[in-house]
Amino acid sequence: MATEKAETDRVPVTLALSTIAYLERLVRQGTHGTSVPGVARTLIEEGIRLAIKDGLLAIRDNGKTS
Repeated sequence: MATEKAETDRVPVTLALSTIAYLERLVRQGTHGTSVPGVARTLIEEGIRLAIKDGLLAIRDNGKTS
């Protein structure tokens, strides 16, 4: 996994109560982070990286510049 620090922005996210409860259980387990936001960050990051690797996410160049 990359060790360099990336610039970050905060984005509010709404989750189902059952999802938050599951994340709390993972916090108590201690395998993915030490707080609900930390566990969520870990799982989101891993999921995005896997989706890119598996080709599920790709950036299409349509000639527009942002």
